[in-house]
Amino acid sequence: MAWNIDDDFDKIFERIFKQLGFPERLDPENSNLKKWSYGYSMIRGPDGKPVIREWGTDFPKAPLMEKLNDELLSQVDIDRANKTARVIVELPGLTKESIKITGTETSIRITASNELRKIDTEILVSAKVDPKTARATYNNGVLDVTLELIEETAPEGIDIHVN
Repeated sequence: MAWNIDDDFDKIFERIFKQLGFPERLDPENSNLKKWSYGYSMIRGPDGKPVIREWGTDFPKAPLMEKLNDELLSQVDIDRANKTARVIVELPGLTKESIKITGTETSIRITASNELRKIDTEILVSAKVDPKTARATYNNGVLDVTLELIEETAPEGIDIHVN
């Protein structure tokens, strides 16, 4: 689709919806569409713990936060120069005491729960690590796990020349 700077936004969206197969105009009064809004805010309470507040109008019976619980935001960084692996996971609204971490040479499993959510997930680490060296901190809803890499022997092989 070509973008024309002089196009009206309504016309742009009409073209997009038409290309996606939607009717020319959707009449909310005569369709089964339901309008709703949803949002949440997270602040640090006076005790230092995160406080999550949901808000909205006419949103579906199951709050969207329940759907977000299945998919944790996580990041795995491998630093071969310093021989460490770092796993960072966002776990808002939980307490440090509710988090349990177990590890293997290739992954860590995180289980935690409170009155609103239950988490049981495994995060793969793309290198061999020593779970006995794991150090974990939990601050402001972010879990940070650092593990030492296991020295891997280079696989034996022969060089193949490319013509």
